[in-house]
Amino acid sequence: MASICTLQAEDYANAFDTTAGNTGNQHRTDSVDIEATSDAGGGFNVGWIANGEWLAHNNVTFPTSGAYTIAYRVAAPSAGGVISADLNGGTIPLGTTAVPATGGWQNWTTVQRTVNVNAGTYNLGTFISNGGFNLNWISIAGASCGNTPPPPPPPPPGWTLAWADEFNGSSLDGSKWNIEVNGNGGGNNELQYYTARPENIRVTGGELVIEARREAYMGKQYTSGRITTQNKASWQYGRMEARMKIPTGKGTWPAFWMLGNSISSVGWPASGEIDIMEHVNSEAVTHGTIHWQDHNNAYANYGGPSGNLDFSQYHVYAVEWDASVIRWYVDGNKFHEVNIAGGINGTSEFHAPYFLLFNLAVGGNWPGSPDGATVFPNRMQVDYVRVYRR
Repeated sequence: MASICTLQAEDYANAFDTTAGNTGNQHRTDSVDIEATSDAGGGFNVGWIANGEWLAHNNVTFPTSGAYTIAYRVAAPSAGGVISADLNGGTIPLGTTAVPATGGWQNWTTVQRTVNVNAGTYNLGTFISNGGFNLNWISIAGASCGNTPPPPPPPPPGWTLAWADEFNGSSLDGSKWNIEVNGNGGGNNELQYYTARPENIRVTGGELVIEARREAYMGKQYTSGRITTQNKASWQYGRMEARMKIPTGKGTWPAFWMLGNSISSVGWPASGEIDIMEHVNSEAVTHGTIHWQDHNNAYANYGGPSGNLDFSQYHVYAVEWDASVIRWYVDGNKFHEVNIAGGINGTSEFHAPYFLLFNLAVGGNWPGSPDGATVFPNRMQVDYVRVYRR
């Protein structure tokens, strides 16, 4: 299948009003306004695009020379407008596309045109004239975006796929996932309020996006998202992996992890916890850790760091877990291992079913609070999660 580069409104860096629902009512010509959209897939649209505004997206790759279809998802109550596109700062014009009246600011339609482009990687510019419409996304059939993950890897040798979510739909699959809604700080004095809003959790462009935002909400100054498979799917032993791109910055704490099903009856740490991937602040490494209640009924943990990673790229984070050992991997490279054979050192917790979790915490005991240099919104982007069994 040919690739499709999809540029969502929330991908544009020079957004001005990022409050939900565009409640800041800031309409200006030097930046664009982001508001929640009612279009399929949720997320945001660029709201009330005015004459003279522009958008930029870097590193769009056209793999071969030839024709490409560029499409715009638009809505306009009356006047509509005109979109002009070019590559590399105007050196390669791609022509104009008319935006029709659709009858409302959230009545969406798709307009498109065919352009001819030589093979290469370019910066795409989108310029507005005769503005008066909303823009949800731009797609280019046959092209790939700079943030597009590589093709999925094959199953690892000796493992059989038992469960997965590829996040290819338009919303989170409620038969697989629970969305937690609370502001209790995760037991770590975290600063976020977890919500079920599309501003914080959405499935779009073939990915799960968990987004942390700096905003006053329910007595907190940050919002984010946390999902689990608790009471819907759990496993004792297996290979659990996810490919994702994670944020960095002071006070950020993305995690892909597991908890024992018994947490609802025995509590933590007696339930056990397996952290497949945790990352804090702007460290160059991720961490793999287990937490448990040891043979002396005391809290215990054992973890180790990965090698240095480039967090502007996607990576595959995984554990392989059996009756004897748990091993941690990034991109197929093992970096940590723990012996759990026979429940040594009280590790009997790790011989029972566990469920999966993804979350993006803000602040807390480990990373500390964000500072003025921390960029918000920031996003944890999950391309897929898969569970394999032998």
